[in-house]
Amino acid sequence: MKGSTRNLIIAGAAAVVLGGAVFAVNRIGGSGSSSSAATSTPQIQLISKASDDVTSMKVTNKNGSYTLVPMPVGTIGAVSSASSAAASGVKFTVQELSGVPIDTSVTGSVVQNGFSLAATKNIGKVSNLETYGLTNPQATINVTFRDGSTFGYKIGNATASDTNSYYMCGEQSDNVYIVSVDPGLLDNANYFVTKEMVSVSSASSDASNEQTVFNKITLTGKNFPKTTVIQMDSTGKPFIVSPSTFLIDSTKVSALEKVLSSLTAQSAVALNPDADALKKYGLDNPTVKAEYTVNKSNHTLVIGDKSSDGYYAMVDSVNVVYDVSADSVSDLAGQTLFDLRSKLIFLPDSITVKQIEITANGKTDTVNITRTENPASSTQDQKAYTYKVTGTNGAELNYGTNFTNMYQNLIGLAVYDQSDTMPSGTPVVTVKYSYFDKATTDTLAFYAVDNRHEAAVLNGTPYGLCTKSDVDNVLSTIANFEAGKAIPQP
Repeated sequence: MKGSTRNLIIAGAAAVVLGGAVFAVNRIGGSGSSSSAATSTPQIQLISKASDDVTSMKVTNKNGSYTLVPMPVGTIGAVSSASSAAASGVKFTVQELSGVPIDTSVTGSVVQNGFSLAATKNIGKVSNLETYGLTNPQATINVTFRDGSTFGYKIGNATASDTNSYYMCGEQSDNVYIVSVDPGLLDNANYFVTKEMVSVSSASSDASNEQTVFNKITLTGKNFPKTTVIQMDSTGKPFIVSPSTFLIDSTKVSALEKVLSSLTAQSAVALNPDADALKKYGLDNPTVKAEYTVNKSNHTLVIGDKSSDGYYAMVDSVNVVYDVSADSVSDLAGQTLFDLRSKLIFLPDSITVKQIEITANGKTDTVNITRTENPASSTQDQKAYTYKVTGTNGAELNYGTNFTNMYQNLIGLAVYDQSDTMPSGTPVVTVKYSYFDKATTDTLAFYAVDNRHEAAVLNGTPYGLCTKSDVDNVLSTIANFEAGKAIPQP
């Protein structure tokens, strides 16, 4: 028979016994020498059973060992998804792990290497298993089935041509194959801990109108030495309500909420950590701790110290220390109270304002607004008004353009840096707002810091530092408005 001629032995016509397991194989006969040419076939089925045949799968590798076993029906705390095992209704857990959530899609993928394994090449019998890394293998797998049979094999070196393919042989065999296996065979038990830390369900039953509604976010930790609370007001608009009342930077808060809504870890680094472990990962004194209510569900996310390329983190009551990428949590771990605040100081709606008093350089200018109901435009639920504005001397001024543009300049004043210290002395500028529909007033004051900067204080609360030239430009705009000059749009 020519060397190129081979006999095809099909399943059922012949069987090869490896490590006590019976293999149904489509294989190419070889000379039995390690020098014989490797022969490739489309597929060499080494074991072909079903997931519900498996009673246990023990894996021992250079990172430790673990045992996959069928999960009792109705077990809580596992994450399932489509896999060959899950599709048949059988889910697997890790026998050595307790009290932590297991991703059954991952266990299902790994256990498939125990009941349905195919080779891409048959190297044949070899004289020296060490050449293929099989004397001191990377992993040893032992599978037990319900009928009492077993299947054992070893994983050696990765092949030179494909680092995702490995040499393998039966536990008691010197016949070597090339197989592709799940990387979980070479990892430790932590590999199976679910990496999905946070996944907030929509508040809407309509999939086309998914909503994520945050009611309250409380931030503490090293980044927030003063407890910071973001809460919805009666209209559903979020405000910072502690340590003082501030408008929010909607872009920064939205990014923060995105982290708190959905977060997946890179890996699980410690299970059931004790006090020493929490200290080791910086979780006893975290960078930031977020306690929040979203879609009527309460959560806690804690970000600890930096890892090699991210941060250590824990979530809710899950007793696992995770490693999360820096990018995935930068909008939480990289934020401070000042970052989350709007840099605009005060934004009262112009149609609510009845009077503005501006005091600067020993002089007070008063802008008075009056309104008259417009019945033609009013509705039962909402009144409409016509507005007029007068200056300090009582002369009527242009409301529609000049007042609007002047007002936009005024409320456009912003802080560029944080300052929590109440300034001393007398303010160089004060702006007092009175309103149509409430008796309370608001006072915005500016104190000189140096010849270029002023500290802004709203109703006695320090808001931060402003540029003096910005405040002077607003005073100039107000003076031009009172003089009846045209005020350009800011």
